[in-house]
Amino acid sequence: MLDVQKLGANLSSLRKGNGYSQEKLAQMLSISSQAISKWENGRSLPETSLLPVLAQIFGCTIDEIIMPAYVVDEKIKREKESIVEQQAEYIANRVLQKLEEAQMKKRNVGMDDDAIISAIRIKQPNIGNCEINRGLPLKTGRYISNSIIVTTPQGEIRLIEKIFPSQDKELHIYSILSAYVLTIPQIYHLDLERGILLMEDLNVDYIQGNHFDENNDSGTFIRDNYSVLLHAMANFHAVFWENHNVFEQITLDRRLENRENLLSHINGMEKDYKKYRANEVSGKIPKVWNIFENHIDLDKLDYFHTAINILREKYVELIDKRFHAGKNITVIHGDLHPGNTFISKTFDRSVKFIDMEAVRIGLGTEDLAMLLALHIEPDKQKALPLLKEYHENLCKSVTDYSFDTLLEDYKISIMENMFFTLRLMNRGIFDFSMRDRAMRAFETFVLDME
Repeated sequence: MLDVQKLGANLSSLRKGNGYSQEKLAQMLSISSQAISKWENGRSLPETSLLPVLAQIFGCTIDEIIMPAYVVDEKIKREKESIVEQQAEYIANRVLQKLEEAQMKKRNVGMDDDAIISAIRIKQPNIGNCEINRGLPLKTGRYISNSIIVTTPQGEIRLIEKIFPSQDKELHIYSILSAYVLTIPQIYHLDLERGILLMEDLNVDYIQGNHFDENNDSGTFIRDNYSVLLHAMANFHAVFWENHNVFEQITLDRRLENRENLLSHINGMEKDYKKYRANEVSGKIPKVWNIFENHIDLDKLDYFHTAINILREKYVELIDKRFHAGKNITVIHGDLHPGNTFISKTFDRSVKFIDMEAVRIGLGTEDLAMLLALHIEPDKQKALPLLKEYHENLCKSVTDYSFDTLLEDYKISIMENMFFTLRLMNRGIFDFSMRDRAMRAFETFVLDME
């Protein structure tokens, strides 16, 4: 079970350990300082959408935020295997993290001031004299992050330095994408051998998206700029559309390599569904978790069984027709939830996408479904104008990809994303609203129930 008091104490310790006041943390999260106080006093819980953001701020994993608050006894061990599994995964990850940190200590980690200034001057030759100030290093499960402020006569340049223990996939992806698109943070220096990435810090000049539409200025700003996000996504996909030179560097996701792998992937989705359904029917799924209430209609759980059958028929046939033929596929972000999107405060409303470790080759609609169906607008009637806007912008440079084909692809991506919400719940993250959005998208797009 989740001990709310322990979670609050853990959040307080993480906040203080990173040198943030409640007011500063609240400002970074675009919420009230009273909300922070309620968390730390055990009177409420953070929204699920904020957990990845908190993990980034504190330089830790989500597990390190929530797992210390779990109390495991024999009853929980019998009834909630997912909690025990999470603890085992947490311990394994901690061991790996310690090993990687030990490897880091043996290497020449990070850039010195002269190297940073030289990297900046390649992009901005006339910056003049510079003064560099560094924040405290933040350790995550995958890398060490340093916040760097470079003061010049022209103003401040804010940077993030990420130091990876090895040739991490995200480093490799950034090295490829930076040659093609502007919808990622500006890269000042990238060293694959030493595992160093120096890039712009977006937190001052951009507004970060959130998983849910909060009633604050940031939430309003993002809602007013949905079309900007869709244009940026379309432009990103268009650059890599049927781009076989890039495909050779990124390659297909393993599940799409052959029919057997994809069927195995779908079988895994079915297992996730059966486990979730059994827990829901037996009452093991809570009725309230965090701010979410579980109002599931048990009859609608049949949607997942229907989706499995459709995927086995429709998705698998794309292996030869599309993925092996390289037809109407592209490079996708792979985890394009609102928290990985930034929109600039400037008039041009430029967009940047972050966290590239899930980048892969696939259907462009996979990113669309993650963003629209799970977070922004699941209902067909309201989502269709947004899909058309994406398609029109995509087809400024992409040919032979009809809107009808996009809709068929989108249905497949909706169904696959439905099971993502179940995997989260099987791990103890009961985001009922995201599950319900996915089911609503399935109703209106696949079953066509208006």
